[in-house]
Amino acid sequence: MKYASIDGLKISYEHYASQARANNRRVIFIHGTGCNARVFERHLGVLSTRHEVAAIDLPGHGESTGSGFRGVADYAHYVAELIEHLEWEGCVVAGHSLGGAIGLAIALYYPKSVEGLLLIDTGARLRVDPAIIETARRAADGEDLLPSNPRRGFARGTSQEIIDEMNVIRGQCSPHVTYKDWIADDTCDLMSRLPSIIVPSLAICGDEDEFTPIKYHEYFRDKLPNCQLKIISDAGHWPFVEQPKLFDHTVLEFLDGLGGA
Repeated sequence: MKYASIDGLKISYEHYASQARANNRRVIFIHGTGCNARVFERHLGVLSTRHEVAAIDLPGHGESTGSGFRGVADYAHYVAELIEHLEWEGCVVAGHSLGGAIGLAIALYYPKSVEGLLLIDTGARLRVDPAIIETARRAADGEDLLPSNPRRGFARGTSQEIIDEMNVIRGQCSPHVTYKDWIADDTCDLMSRLPSIIVPSLAICGDEDEFTPIKYHEYFRDKLPNCQLKIISDAGHWPFVEQPKLFDHTVLEFLDGLGGA
């Protein structure tokens, strides 16, 4: 991991230079609720064969210091500052779930930083099941709770090994930070702002995603002026771990279609 000092916090991130000599893009990946940059680890090496890539640990996640935030705009600030730290004049912002909402916020509030968007199993208006928020609040208060269904959000055919791997990563986040993340999800509403985001965009959704279903991504296709839609079969809320090869192919096809930086 590498580190940047941003507004008094130590922000950790992965960074892979492109192995291609020309026609490469710059891409920053933003993880979702209660996760960290490790969820994209297997993809960074593949994508860096043709493009320069980075993945951030949001404040309070992974190896980054801080205690998290209750709003996407606060997280967006730190990602935009990391883009500046990397000395990237512009890049493709790729966000999963909460990270996708953060990506939309960056496109709105820091438009010069964004040349394209990858919106992965996310939404412009995220509303969280109140039971999930209440459970997260109780966990943050230190209550002993019964384990939740570890398969929730994954496709029916996803292997237990993949589910266990993801749940280990998700279990590394402080309950206090995870609770704030759920609040950030639940209070996000950027639906009315989508027509002003004109950069090339690709919405990617697992066909069995129960958290941010296909209709959320059809909304992106219909309301963003320059958006494509890709549905990944036999995947739930985490298509990049459930169908990694197809995910990488989809992302590379989109990035290559943007042309050289």
